[in-house]
Amino acid sequence: MRTGRTLSRDEWSVQRPQGFLAKAPLSSAIRVSDLIVTSGQIGIDETGAVVSGGIGEQTRVCLESIETLLASSGASLADVVQTRVFLTDFSGYDDFNRVYREFFSDPFPTRSTIGVYQLALGAEIEIEVVAIRRRATNPQGELDD
Repeated sequence: MRTGRTLSRDEWSVQRPQGFLAKAPLSSAIRVSDLIVTSGQIGIDETGAVVSGGIGEQTRVCLESIETLLASSGASLADVVQTRVFLTDFSGYDDFNRVYREFFSDPFPTRSTIGVYQLALGAEIEIEVVAIRRRATNPQGELDD
């Protein structure tokens, strides 16, 4: 028997893509209650071009974009519980991990790293995350939004 309350779409907080991807049929992130799910982020600049500097720099830009998306939903990278990473070439795996460790620390989120043939715009990496927003309590022990 299912219990609890079903959330309507009106209760979802949706973030639309900005800039280059503004017309794409997707949401950059959706927050339902304290759960936040992002779309895959690739390392692109404000013009929509993949950033130069290889997989390390693309990883940095992906994670900075994710950090911004989470912040606008009241969360941070510390709230991430799962990452999904798509790589077109595992020869850059060490560079990816080096930058990844700059953004995440122990205990790390769960992670799947998947090799793919190709990504949008010729990117070498795409990252999506699931986060659970932690809410503070006020002095009365009530949850703050």
